[in-house]
Amino acid sequence: MPKRPVGVLSLGILILALAVSATAFVTNMLIDISEIFSLTFILFGFWIIVLSGIRAANQEQYGGGAFNTFSGGILITTLGVVWLLYVRALLVEYLLPALLLIIGILVAVAGIRAWRK
Repeated sequence: MPKRPVGVLSLGILILALAVSATAFVTNMLIDISEIFSLTFILFGFWIIVLSGIRAANQEQYGGGAFNTFSGGILITTLGVVWLLYVRALLVEYLLPALLLIIGILVAVAGIRAWRK
């Protein structure tokens, strides 16, 4: 069993990220209504990356490793950025290659890590 359960904390951070995104829309700062959830994905992805640092400092016997958590954070952040760029119609032709590049890098690093063991 994990020493420090972070599920409730992560749920709170997700709600805060949604609140920040909604506030940014309401105050007409930078985003449109269609960009609320993509900004939420970006902010929550950053939280997951921070969470991977917490997991790296406190190794758990049965929990997921810090690399798995970091990879998930990178994927969620990348998905949010790709979604935001798609909604704004910026660099649309490069979005799929950029997403595949990030996934390919993560898979290659995971393969190298598994190969070393």
